[in-house]
Amino acid sequence: IFFLLLSLFGCNNIIKNNQTSDNFNCPRIFFSSEDRIFIETVGNSNSFDDISLRAELNNFAIVDKCYQKDNILIIPLDILIITQPMNKLKNADVSIPVYAILLDRKNQVLESQYFMVSGLINTNLEKNTFIETDITNRLKIITENLETAQIVIGFMLDDNKRLLLN
Repeated sequence: IFFLLLSLFGCNNIIKNNQTSDNFNCPRIFFSSEDRIFIETVGNSNSFDDISLRAELNNFAIVDKCYQKDNILIIPLDILIITQPMNKLKNADVSIPVYAILLDRKNQVLESQYFMVSGLINTNLEKNTFIETDITNRLKIITENLETAQIVIGFMLDDNKRLLLN
């Protein structure tokens, strides 16, 4: 019985040692100064009057540790987006496109990743209107670029929305 138990525990240790998992120093996180604010318009309009939602990247946190598993980096990044609904907003469900650009120590772009952050806008039931809402989401950045030293987060905007913001 002793040799049987010893062999079972021995195999268990061999299986666990096949996958290496090490803590990894998390890269520095920045918000893009140009793409920190997001707007949504009704019908892709180019008018200030048709803005239905304004959102701003507010904060981030790395709650869980970054780690390297085999030759892959896993960076769990929680972001906070403050949304301000405008009068034109009709639906409480919102989807906001976000990008993450991974850079090395020399500020060279290693890769870009794209995410869709979804959330519900809160409602004031007495007035039946939408109110400012905090949306939090975890971006799980997974990459084979072991040289990643910095990550820049921003909203994906088309040229028309960028012109409205400027």
